[in-house]
Amino acid sequence: MVATFANDTVTRIRPGIKTERGSETPDWDNPESEIEINQCSIQPASTSLSLDGRVLAVMDGLTVYVPYGSDVKAGDHIVADGETYEINGEPRAWKSPTGNRSNIQLNLVRWTG
Repeated sequence: MVATFANDTVTRIRPGIKTERGSETPDWDNPESEIEINQCSIQPASTSLSLDGRVLAVMDGLTVYVPYGSDVKAGDHIVADGETYEINGEPRAWKSPTGNRSNIQLNLVRWTG
């Protein structure tokens, strides 16, 4: 359980799988599952600007703490504050010595531009 101030709700979306040219790829048009996760804490994280001469893009990041045991994995999409982000890297479990404040940290990214 995350701290008592963790009163945000996020939605986890996991893609289905489709086969294209012999390879399995995520199928975001047909999600495998979608669940709401309550008692989360949404916090700002990094943001950056990418300008390579051809394209201007902005990366927006969030750190979200979800309750320990939540069904999340790398590559899932998370809808937080009305925007869709991707879990960047593996979720990280933080175990409390007493067990009552354990949580999972999600590093989220979203690109625009």
